[in-house]
Amino acid sequence: MYADKRIPINIITGFLGSGKTTLLNYWVRQPAMKDCAVLINEFGSVGLDHELVEKIDNQVVLLESGCICCTLQNSLVSALADLLKKAASHQIPMFNRVLIETTGMADPGSLVSLLTYQEFICQRFRFDGTVTVVDGVNVRKQIKEQFEAVKQIAQADTVLISKCDMTEPEEVEEIEKMVASLNPSVKVHKVLNGELDPSILAEIGPYNSGEVRDPKKINAWLATESSKLGVASSIQPVKVSKTGLGAVKKPAISVHSNVATFSITVDRPIDPDSLMDALETIQDHYGDSLLRMKGILHLTSDERPIVVHGVYGQIYPLTWLNQWPEDKVESKIVFIVRALVRDQIEQLFRSIALGEE
Repeated sequence: MYADKRIPINIITGFLGSGKTTLLNYWVRQPAMKDCAVLINEFGSVGLDHELVEKIDNQVVLLESGCICCTLQNSLVSALADLLKKAASHQIPMFNRVLIETTGMADPGSLVSLLTYQEFICQRFRFDGTVTVVDGVNVRKQIKEQFEAVKQIAQADTVLISKCDMTEPEEVEEIEKMVASLNPSVKVHKVLNGELDPSILAEIGPYNSGEVRDPKKINAWLATESSKLGVASSIQPVKVSKTGLGAVKKPAISVHSNVATFSITVDRPIDPDSLMDALETIQDHYGDSLLRMKGILHLTSDERPIVVHGVYGQIYPLTWLNQWPEDKVESKIVFIVRALVRDQIEQLFRSIALGEE
């Protein structure tokens, strides 16, 4: 199997005051984060001054743990190129992972697009998933008032609930249900006193040799129905309509506030060109409303199952599995979208990708 030697990059996002900088401050002190580079908005916001052992220049410092911290004052491409140049000239140690802390109001989708399509970055780095830190005290209020907070959860590969030491266990359980209704099957971890083992970074997404490549666990990754779904969600029964080319199951639907989750299951091979045409058309018309898509596909061009994953219509590198989960050969695609255009997105996909009238 091909070994991807590019340096993994994780996005660390979360709404204002969620606790992501507190967690990052803890992570950079851990031995496991040795040889990691962290790109942050400014050093002062993370409180790293007492950890500095060497100031490389006005933008880069080397911490006692061996972790490199860099301010993201210019473009991301320039910052990463500068770090590589300094490592090549032995001004800093070579790093084996990059963490990018976004601002509290950031939409991670545009950053994901840059990480997966910008040529310089793609040749040297690989996007390894988004971590969203949600505020265990204030998240309910935030998702009602700020759609940015909703998008950060919907686009996450892993969600961390912060301030669990300040929140009643019953409330944490309700937050888990709310997260599951916005992003079914996403992994959720609890942060206590601003601390969580950074080893969770090794579990994220279908980007490495992790769980999503295990056919036995792919169905859990694609789950849209869950016992954790709260009262704000509803699931419609799955119905089957016959076509001349095979059966196409109508989607299960989960709705929370102004976000809808639905899935489409197809028991016949899908033409790859038609699939890409559908995704490109959805991207052109509803790019900002397609928060997330993930699926396992049976294409006419390949008998092997293919894992597809992306945000805002931007597709991450494809992953092939060696066998079908439970030996069931069918495509299943999950969409997380703005509820207002949920029907339009489904209609476009069915029309273009599946050739339905």
